[in-house]
Amino acid sequence: MSTTLFMGSLAIININKLSPREKQVAIYIAEGLCTKDIAVRMKVKPNTISTFKKKLFIKLEISSNVEIYKIFLNH
Repeated sequence: MSTTLFMGSLAIININKLSPREKQVAIYIAEGLCTKDIAVRMKVKPNTISTFKKKLFIKLEISSNVEIYKIFLNH
């Protein structure tokens, strides 16, 4: 089994752990938006987006935006 497929399988299980706001942040990241642009769209401060990102990284057991792209583009 390749790393990508394993990560995708694992992600499907863990995506359900995300709050609706965390999922939205993850989708925006997968679309290529930066923290500041996500904050503007969600009408919150950039620090709030950074907090959401930290939490979703922990819940998905990932460490980079690239992994978010892989998860949400394969989902």
